[in-house]
Amino acid sequence: MQVTFRCVVFPVLIAFVMLLSAVAPCCFAQASAAGSDAQNSTRACAANPLLEPPAKKKAARKPKHPLTAEAAPVCIEVKGESIEVQEFLQAFAREQEWRSGEHHASEDTWSFVRYLNVQELEKYADTKVLLEPVKFSSGKTAVVVRTLDAGGGYVRVQITARFQGEGQSEDKVMAQPGSIWTLASRGVFEEELVAALKARRGRAE
Repeated sequence: MQVTFRCVVFPVLIAFVMLLSAVAPCCFAQASAAGSDAQNSTRACAANPLLEPPAKKKAARKPKHPLTAEAAPVCIEVKGESIEVQEFLQAFAREQEWRSGEHHASEDTWSFVRYLNVQELEKYADTKVLLEPVKFSSGKTAVVVRTLDAGGGYVRVQITARFQGEGQSEDKVMAQPGSIWTLASRGVFEEELVAALKARRGRAE
């Protein structure tokens, strides 16, 4: 008995199309669920109170250079446990090979100092708004990361970074004494930590 090409190929094509029709919705649902899970792993903070400043000493001297206004912490809420988030950020800092010191960690707070070269200082801090031109040689930032249970399986992460630059005034007429300058954050460093938290789900998988 002679079998034509059409009789053989068409049934195979029909079976293949039916198989795709059955499998595609399942794959699409799985992909959508994975994308939704990654998207829902972070959310905006429901509240973002200022972190309590360290206790002031009675005999504290007035700084030579005016302090910048206290800004609200950068804030994000992520799924997970407080200690898990702290450990992730500490591992991220080690991966970046930051020059850092003065580390203090607990279940809900991690503080440290990161030392900066001139290029890093100009990237992270606003060095162009001082009352006089200053030539900086180095800098540092004191960072505090605080985590708090936000309910629903989320942790509120608040990040503050306070910057200091070391340099000499280039004002030839009214140069202020001293070499340490308090600088305002540009928010770049804090957002780098937030970006790492947003990518945390993908890195863990």
